[in-house]
Amino acid sequence: MSDCKISITTHCNFRCKTCPVWEHKGNHMDLDEFKLMWLKLMESKDVTRILLNNTGDMYMHPRRKEIWEYIETHHFKPVIMTTNAGLMDYVPKIDLIIISFNGGTKESYEYTTGADFNKTVARIREHYPELSKRNVEMHCLMWEGNEGTEKDLAELWKDFPGKIRLSYKYDNQMKEDKTIEKYKNNDRVYCDYLNMLSIMPDGKIISCAHDFEAVTDFGNIFTDSMDSVMMNKNRKKKQHEHYEGIYSGLCKDCNYNTSLVGKFKYIK
Repeated sequence: MSDCKISITTHCNFRCKTCPVWEHKGNHMDLDEFKLMWLKLMESKDVTRILLNNTGDMYMHPRRKEIWEYIETHHFKPVIMTTNAGLMDYVPKIDLIIISFNGGTKESYEYTTGADFNKTVARIREHYPELSKRNVEMHCLMWEGNEGTEKDLAELWKDFPGKIRLSYKYDNQMKEDKTIEKYKNNDRVYCDYLNMLSIMPDGKIISCAHDFEAVTDFGNIFTDSMDSVMMNKNRKKKQHEHYEGIYSGLCKDCNYNTSLVGKFKYIK
């Protein structure tokens, strides 16, 4: 059984130092193809949950409201969305909404995201009435750029209508590792991304959300059957490599597949 991580769009309105997706050409998933894919995933015995948080931000899609309407009326499996909330104009009726807010102060937030702190805070609070009716969490990635702002974050969002989680798992995405020193861990483990289906806007299935240029090829959700997707030879080969402790290609210099122990905590 697999989680499915979908990029409805790879466009992002933020310029985060912790994520290079905005450095690459963005694409939107076609609405009709989305509907075909969605029904295939809903009907599949191999898919457990849908995670709308692969890359990009959902609110960048020009037909997002039509997509939300379709999701709300055609889902019977858990659906989770992660968003930076900078363009939030609608709160969907899904199982969990995760707001990514990476910094406890104006300075650390804007340094990390390149976004306007005051505007994003106001946007989130504007939607408190609807967010309070949903299952909602706020996640903050702590890294060298916002280190030490945990108490500021807790104070800023003391009225937030949901849980607040801190993550000290900085993903270097094959680049320089800026994990806070006390949380660095080089012990490699099997990557849980390989048990998921990571889907791009063109339907291509890739190894993980860190493959921003889609250089891996695990099939295509629009054209392949679910059986062939799950048994894709490239996917199986990569899974076998990780079981054997072999990390090649994109995985060679990535620190995502390290232990999670002690790297997450809820402060509310």
